[in-house]
Amino acid sequence: MAQNQSHRSNYRKQSHQESHANVEIKPVLQGNDLVPTEEARWIDTDEGVLAVCEELKTAKIFTYDTEFIGEDSYFANTCLIQVGTSNMVALIDPFSAKDLTPLYELLCDSTCTKVVHAGKQDFEPLVRLYGKPPTAVFDTQLAAGLIGFPWPISLTKLIEALLHHDVGGHFTLSQWDARPLTTRQLIYAADDVRYLLAIHDIIQKRLDVLGRLDWVVEECQSLTSPTVFGFDLQTAVKRICKNRNPRKKELLRIQGLMTLRDSIAREQNEPPRTVLPDDCLIALARKPADTSDQLAAMKGFPKKIAMKFGEKILSSILDAQELTPIRLRKPQSIEKEANTRQELDGLWSLFCAWCVGNELSPSLVASRATFTDWYLAIRTGNEPPTSTLTSGWRSVILTPFIQFMQGKEQIEFSLCDSLLARVKE
Repeated sequence: MAQNQSHRSNYRKQSHQESHANVEIKPVLQGNDLVPTEEARWIDTDEGVLAVCEELKTAKIFTYDTEFIGEDSYFANTCLIQVGTSNMVALIDPFSAKDLTPLYELLCDSTCTKVVHAGKQDFEPLVRLYGKPPTAVFDTQLAAGLIGFPWPISLTKLIEALLHHDVGGHFTLSQWDARPLTTRQLIYAADDVRYLLAIHDIIQKRLDVLGRLDWVVEECQSLTSPTVFGFDLQTAVKRICKNRNPRKKELLRIQGLMTLRDSIAREQNEPPRTVLPDDCLIALARKPADTSDQLAAMKGFPKKIAMKFGEKILSSILDAQELTPIRLRKPQSIEKEANTRQELDGLWSLFCAWCVGNELSPSLVASRATFTDWYLAIRTGNEPPTSTLTSGWRSVILTPFIQFMQGKEQIEFSLCDSLLARVKE
């Protein structure tokens, strides 16, 4: 983990150096009423924040993005906040403007639509510092997947596809905590919100034609639930246990250690894998230590953590036996049969074609693992497992395909200008 952090830090420094290079700046797209063409405003006072928020509130719909550095801490350090309307773009400096309450209140105002692109991480400080989730969010990355674009798609590629405009270089991993920011950094940051309203307009019109406006509301609720911003133990355990088959005792210890690791990381504001590297965590789950000294002697184990939190770590290992084990997905015996795997590969290809033929991104609809569980349940005559596929917009689009998998429907594909999939009459 430390090596990975070092790599990201070095790449960030390199990108920052490149942002100082004297190269051609791409011009702002002209002729679109939803694309503001004026130079971005720099806001570094509380009074300035308040004035900008009044403009956003009046507009009733605005764009939102942040630039942050997250590899060196538990909580990402927000270094810049970008907002915009059809008339202006503003760059808010959170290092100088200390009172962001007016902006946080506006993000929680259900009467104003917030347009973002891959906005989950951008809202984390709002939930942590203000205690409330955002409302009325429209995420263009999610919405693009509902009209057939690959998910996840970058903002740059979406701008190119929908507006036929090249915004130039990428500086996501630049040193955003540096001051002053370079011209290229400022332009890059402004462009992250400058084109979102125009993209929102195009996507929304297509969603309306397809009858999927309710779908995007449903999907964007993933950004408005407080639970999505907390520690997800199940996801974390499944990640660390990938390609591993721990015994029950080991699994329980992993759960206990990962819960404690997250708590310590929060308290120390350090990356979890810096507090307790994955290799050390797995080693402890397999062969627990008895003393803090033994922890400190472990290869790769942070000595300061062993000395300060050693007793808590040892207690979490002992207490883990009282936990309820998380269910890890294990390949079913039928899944290992060559003929079944071959059928599964073919059906997964058909499923992807079905989604594409219905103007949906397959990866947004379902993962390969989720699809596999569905297929194996149907093949063995069992009830398909409960999942997101059984409710909401996914069930609407997938019901015909599931009936096809059950032998109750026939589907057909045709290819002219684009792929079309439908139930055979």
